[in-house]
Amino acid sequence: MENADYSARVAAFMTGIAHRIGSPLAERERATINQLAHAMLDPSPPVAEPESRLITVLIVDLRGFSVLADSCEPAVLLAVLKPFFERMTELVHEHGGFVDKFLGDGVMALFGAPEHREDHLPLALACAARMQQAMLDLNAGNIANGIPEIHAGIGINTGEVMVGSFGPQQYREYTAIGDEVNFAARVESFSLRGQVLLSERSYRAARGCIETGAIRQLRVKGRSGPVNLYEMTAVTAPVRTIVPQVEMRASPRVPVQLPLRFYRVHDKQVIDEPYRGSIMNLGYDGMLARLPLDLPSLSEISFTVNPDLASDGASDLYARALHSRRDDDAYQTAFAFTSGGTPGHEAVRNYVDRLLWGAAG
Repeated sequence: MENADYSARVAAFMTGIAHRIGSPLAERERATINQLAHAMLDPSPPVAEPESRLITVLIVDLRGFSVLADSCEPAVLLAVLKPFFERMTELVHEHGGFVDKFLGDGVMALFGAPEHREDHLPLALACAARMQQAMLDLNAGNIANGIPEIHAGIGINTGEVMVGSFGPQQYREYTAIGDEVNFAARVESFSLRGQVLLSERSYRAARGCIETGAIRQLRVKGRSGPVNLYEMTAVTAPVRTIVPQVEMRASPRVPVQLPLRFYRVHDKQVIDEPYRGSIMNLGYDGMLARLPLDLPSLSEISFTVNPDLASDGASDLYARALHSRRDDDAYQTAFAFTSGGTPGHEAVRNYVDRLLWGAAG
């Protein structure tokens, strides 16, 4: 018979999926998710008294899934999520990690707990690189089956946390808690699609066995001053593993002059205060916009695709600020779209194609 903790974890996983797809689960969908949860969750989770331990926390999360969930049937979303969760879970286990929990459209994994390992950080780094490589294979299958492509961002942080079994006796759950766990979630929230971002502590401990790209200095909730986040581009030891680069400029930019009404996004919640600007140029996966405010690097916005672009009706898109510069009384800001494969994203791609073909003709 299943223990109460395991049953609760399965139920929570199923509830999270139902919440993410935005509708109740039909009988077939419920059976599919129940089977998936049982396959991935350990029926005998470890039981241990809480203790302080240095570990590495890895969080992988799908970019732009909220918009995708609003535009696809539940059956399609399950077809997207099932192989994603299965592959991410496999890779965590292959690298000696522990799946702590599922986060609706993401996975939180621990390295160095429950099993005490000195090599928790190298294992997490190798796992992250393999995860981004696995996304290429998952998307190849999605394209072949007519399913939208998906992209993931990954955040990694190393620090002292409390690990052990928490909760009342009948529902005890092994997990990690503490500021460093919360900070790992903050690091992940700043990652663009295809990226692996490292905290300062993870970077300093691993810099002899990794390659890095851009360094971002950001202000993060829970930290008194600015922090540096490092983009990992490859693991060099013990085996060289490259993080595939997701092309952010996959098409020429076309000059446009379109109104932009947007909202800022904080902790995945849209802040109900509209701003107005204008789109200056547009590509398949990003845009340059003129804004009335200076957005911090990697901050996120939500906006509705202009009806002129989306002939089938308005559709939302999400984007992250890459960099900006002062332009008289405004700011020119470059954005990367984070909600790929959605109706809004397809509308932008079709609009860019129409402008390119018209210019060519």
